[in-house]
Amino acid sequence: MKTASERAKEMNDETRVWLTAGPGRGAGLLVEDADFWAECKVFTADDLDRHLAIGTYSDVYKERYGFRPRHSVSSLTTEQIEEKIRDLMLAQDVKP
Repeated sequence: MKTASERAKEMNDETRVWLTAGPGRGAGLLVEDADFWAECKVFTADDLDRHLAIGTYSDVYKERYGFRPRHSVSSLTTEQIEEKIRDLMLAQDVKP
C-alpha cells in the first residue's frame, strides 16, 4: 500500500512534467513529508486522495454558490465526493 507522501511525490512528479511541457505554466506542489501528513491524519494514498477531494469539493462549492458548504461530506466515499465535484462543475459549465 502506497503512503500519502509517496502519492504526493507521484502527483508532484506528474505536475512537474506538465509544468515543463509549455511556457507560462504554474502550479502548486503537495508536501511530500510523511510527518506533515501524519499530523493531518493522512497516512495512505487513499487517505490523501480523500483529503484532496474534500478540499476540492469545498473550493468548487464556494465557487458555485459564493460560500463554503455548511454540510459535511465526510460520510461519503471518495468516489461519491468526486461525483459531487463533477456535478457542481457541470452546473457551472466548467470542465473537470
